[in-house]
Amino acid sequence: MTSPLRSGRRTGMLALALACTFAGHPLTAAAQDYPSRPVQLIVPFAPGGAIDQMARAMGAALSRELGQPIVIENKPGAGGNIGAEQVARAAPTGYVLLVGTSATHGVNPSLYAKLPYDAVKDFVPVAHWGSVPNVLAVNAASSIRSVEDLVAQAKREPGKLTYGSAGNGTSLHLAGELFKQAAKVDLVHVPYRGGAPASLDLLAGNITMMFDTVAVSLPNLRAGKTRALAVAAPARHFALPDVPTFAEKGYPSVVSATWAGVFAPAGTPAAVVQKLEDANRRALEDPAVAEVMRKTGVQVEFRGSRDFATYVASEIALWGNIIRSNNIRAD
Repeated sequence: MTSPLRSGRRTGMLALALACTFAGHPLTAAAQDYPSRPVQLIVPFAPGGAIDQMARAMGAALSRELGQPIVIENKPGAGGNIGAEQVARAAPTGYVLLVGTSATHGVNPSLYAKLPYDAVKDFVPVAHWGSVPNVLAVNAASSIRSVEDLVAQAKREPGKLTYGSAGNGTSLHLAGELFKQAAKVDLVHVPYRGGAPASLDLLAGNITMMFDTVAVSLPNLRAGKTRALAVAAPARHFALPDVPTFAEKGYPSVVSATWAGVFAPAGTPAAVVQKLEDANRRALEDPAVAEVMRKTGVQVEFRGSRDFATYVASEIALWGNIIRSNNIRAD
């Protein structure tokens, strides 16, 4: 006959073993139940733009993959910082996610003197979707017909050639500084309040050149109003197959793009992150998503959580160096 004391000990030990078992695998349980309610996806920019279009296409596909509604909420302002801060402060449950970009997790950590979040410590990168590279263009009437022409003229006339941008610290400005550094040329930056007025001055011949995303540049390029010299990407862009990359012209470091992906708050269970990573990978294979990505000029390039974290670190280091060496600050 088992004594009450021994039975109590066995029961206690069994309870302890079970507790340890479940304590050792809480993330598995969390992943099995996740998601059990709608997931909020914060877009830190205004509705209608390229990032918003990508997010809505991915949101619909992710909803099908995860079996729960994906609620898109736009939180624009301060170069994406307002939306990013909201997610950084959210509970790490996987129910509030961020569409992070080359601004929020590449440029802004060095561009702003005080950032309301830490781009590395406050987030877990989940999945990189893809990017829209910048392209360098001149007016179609310009005598500059190639990168070689541009560099030769810039060295003959240092400080005379100009490039426009959407403003100080924008990706278009930083792309110009990156090219200046790589080619060792002296170009004059002309900041505008947005890309549209800069583009108008390029068409009017008031500035020599301009970096802009492939998606925005395409209409003028196809209309013959501007001429593309090179794409700031590792490979040629599908919409501009005849335009060389900067690497082909001898400047492999000139890689600049607007990219986007999903981030979760730091502390989100690893198994939940893995489930989201897998869902994002499958969503990017959806034909409807591929069509939206193509229309917005996005070169789809999936990166899982670990590779995405490495990429984010490299982007912060790259643009931090450019920003600090040129003493650039946000307007």
